[in-house]
Amino acid sequence: MRKTISNVSMSAMVLLYLLDVLLPFSLSSAASVAAAVVLAVNLPFIGKTFRLPAWAFFLIGAGVLLACRAPLGQWSQGLQSMMKTAVILIVMQSLSLAMGRGGYEAAVAECLRSGTKSLVSLFCLVMLLAHLLASIMSLGSVVVILAAISPALSSRLTGSHRFMASSVSWGYCTLFLWAPGTVTVLMSMQIFGLSWQSYFPPAFALSTLGLALGVGISFLRFHGQTLLGNHPPAAPAAWKQVKRLILILIVIVAAITILERLGFSTSTGRLLITILIVAAVWLLAQGRVPEMPSVFQLWWQDYLPRNQDLSAFFLSMGVFSAAIQYSGFAVRLTDFCAARQDLLGSLVLPLLPMSIVAFSLVGLHPFVSVLMVGPILAEMILPVSSLQLGLAMSLGCCLSYMLSPFAGLILTLSQELRESPARICLRANLPFAIPYYLLATLVIILID
Repeated sequence: MRKTISNVSMSAMVLLYLLDVLLPFSLSSAASVAAAVVLAVNLPFIGKTFRLPAWAFFLIGAGVLLACRAPLGQWSQGLQSMMKTAVILIVMQSLSLAMGRGGYEAAVAECLRSGTKSLVSLFCLVMLLAHLLASIMSLGSVVVILAAISPALSSRLTGSHRFMASSVSWGYCTLFLWAPGTVTVLMSMQIFGLSWQSYFPPAFALSTLGLALGVGISFLRFHGQTLLGNHPPAAPAAWKQVKRLILILIVIVAAITILERLGFSTSTGRLLITILIVAAVWLLAQGRVPEMPSVFQLWWQDYLPRNQDLSAFFLSMGVFSAAIQYSGFAVRLTDFCAARQDLLGSLVLPLLPMSIVAFSLVGLHPFVSVLMVGPILAEMILPVSSLQLGLAMSLGCCLSYMLSPFAGLILTLSQELRESPARICLRANLPFAIPYYLLATLVIILID
């Protein structure tokens, strides 16, 4: 019963939010009611990964709003502030559904098990596929890649765990600088008032810089080394499906850019419409598969429930955000920082990514850091542009995902590889994170 209520409320929230974005009249109040049901149904049963921060956000936020006797509209505004994030996550699952139903996961696994023996080539292949798949499958891509290569590498390569952790992490995390469905990217763009056309080119360049750095480090580390034994090459059909994945990402980015130039809807509306249309065309192009359940049943029973925990987490964060705004704490904190902005100056660009990483090391999720730090910086008069601040914020999130022992990626790798989170962060990722931070920060400073 709870699963059904949760699915219905999440579906209603997505539909009402989408209609509110597209129609000339407001449906935000109705969408807020659906969001409140999502929060009430799922928060008591949230998984352990998000349980503590979600309950902390909700209890503190609700306590402050009740103590301040905030009107119902303030509660609704808080839910709406983070509702778009939950809606985007749910809609992005439609791409994951199309990928799983079309057998693309098996194709990727086959390519990873192909006949390449060069460690440099294999490292680069894993890194690029992790980068590609993360935009569609998020942490699911990590499980798929490790399941494909772990059995072969464990017996054929000394230090295979570090190899797998590094290649997956570097490819996975650099995606979170530019991918259109990435929550931190959307939040950075929203907070600093950036358009997709202005943000995407430099963000993609920074991501490419990270991948190029990964290729360079792998060449220095593994040049001349090969795997023992042989594996048959992947079938041409498998590589064809991987090329389709790349084409789909290009179509999504191009469609969002075109819709923005046409002035269609809002940034969120453009993203949602693009993802839904691409997913629908992708599913229709696959044709009917009689032995598989219907698309709707598969989505309802399997893919939609995956969003319960994150939806509750983001909505509880929205309640906390509403409390911070209504209590006046945000205004006082902004005034405090503004009075000392001369001390910050241009150092904000190197310090901002470091602060996001520092917060993540004590368990504060990058989403929360962006929500706390971003609005304060946006109100300050600083000798840097909004674009530079947005890029520095996204860079900090990218580095946090690979350096924090509490990050979902690190915990997933730790579980799959049976390695401690600290070991993965320090041995596998820190040698990449330090030079990448220095190079990327230099590029951001030079952007004007």
